[in-house]
Amino acid sequence: MLTAIIIAIILSVATFVMLIVDIVIPSPELSTAILIVFAITLIGWMYISYFLINQKRRELFSKKISQLDRSNEKLENLFVLLDYIEGRETNLEVVKISLNGIYFSPSSMRKHPEKAKKKELYNLLIEYYLTLTRDKYTESFVWDYNINFFTWKCIGIASCIGMMGISILMICHSYVPRPNEVLYTALYVVFGSLFVPLIAKFFGHFI
Repeated sequence: MLTAIIIAIILSVATFVMLIVDIVIPSPELSTAILIVFAITLIGWMYISYFLINQKRRELFSKKISQLDRSNEKLENLFVLLDYIEGRETNLEVVKISLNGIYFSPSSMRKHPEKAKKKELYNLLIEYYLTLTRDKYTESFVWDYNINFFTWKCIGIASCIGMMGISILMICHSYVPRPNEVLYTALYVVFGSLFVPLIAKFFGHFI
């Protein structure tokens, strides 16, 4: 992750320098290069942010779950799945029984838990924990970014598509002679609408 952060910083600095040069010496080719590098940089920062938020989420959850009583039968499936994720439980039959006890677990995961990614299992575990408890974290940013209707992963994908679409339209608009303004306006609206989930989530959390 440190390597990814260093690369993202280098690309950010490069984008800023290219932008200054483009302001001083305007060039369509340089403007196009700036848009491409900026898009790559933004996607990189979004990936880093998603990774760090996931990491923080797991740390908070590990701290919460360490304070729970393992003798509580209600939490038995929770701890079996946690032990499997952390390598302390190796009996797949026991894991399958526990997964069958989680009503919203995917059927493919119940049949073949060994094929499931640890990330998917951890998300399932956290969501199961939230159904068993009335934890105050259910309304906070770190918990709900990927369990609400508009998940942060989907928001990131939609925002990237919107940004790339608008960037491509800007480039095409500059190079295509006598472009169809109505078509371009419609496409701008379509790609711009992909930012609505991000704006809605931003106002829901921070405003």
